Amino acid sequence: MEEFYIIGKIKPLKKIDLLKIDSLVYFTLPSDYKEFLFTYGLGNITELIIMFYPDENYVKSNFGEYMDIWDLTDEEIQLTLNSLTIATTIDGDIISIVDDREKPFVILPRHSEKLISFESFEKLIEYYDITYDLKGELYFDSNYNCEFEYIDLVKNNFLDQSLLDIVLQNFLLKFPVDKCYNFDAQPKYIIQKIGGWIYFDKIYKSSIRAKYQKQFKHEADKIISMIKSQL
Repeated sequence: MEEFYIIGKIKPLKKIDLLKIDSLVYFTLPSDYKEFLFTYGLGNITELIIMFYPDENYVKSNFGEYMDIWDLTDEEIQLTLNSLTIATTIDGDIISIVDDREKPFVILPRHSEKLISFESFEKLIEYYDITYDLKGELYFDSNYNCEFEYIDLVKNNFLDQSLLDIVLQNFLLKFPVDKCYNFDAQPKYIIQKIGGWIYFDKIYKSSIRAKYQKQFKHEADKIISMIKSQL
């Protein structure tokens, strides 16, 4: 199984949780998917794939009457209607597990009519790694105990774009970071001390986002307060 850089404290699912997930469908779930849940729990992969608690009614409830969105055979329609949806992506793809031993993982794409299927969870992740040119820089961001803070730099309908650069410079001078992703455009600075990250929108320079875990709120508040004090 693919190893991910982990942000924050994770909460792997327990055996009893996996048994409950197994009971949602009549077919056997792939062992590598269950291993992922047993190792990492729920959260997102590289803020691209949002892994949520599996839903056996997701496709049926949301697309039961609109399956002609995709170019599917009758067999594929039945498989996906009775699938277990395990994730979505930020671009609207639906990721499910179907009753197919050869290729149990399927993607119902948001921007294509063709079903995409994979023989393993690892191959599914590899597909997104290549498609989005992530170059193997994959991380797992746990949703355990998480909180978010959105800081808007637009004040009275006015945006001073130089402000973000100043705040960013002062932030880096004062707070050590553990890792940075997407440095050139929209850097996400990982700070394990808060179990999360600080994200600077260097493209539009209009906002700063923070994600932290509740147990580290005291440390997160120091950073957020410093940022807000400069606005």
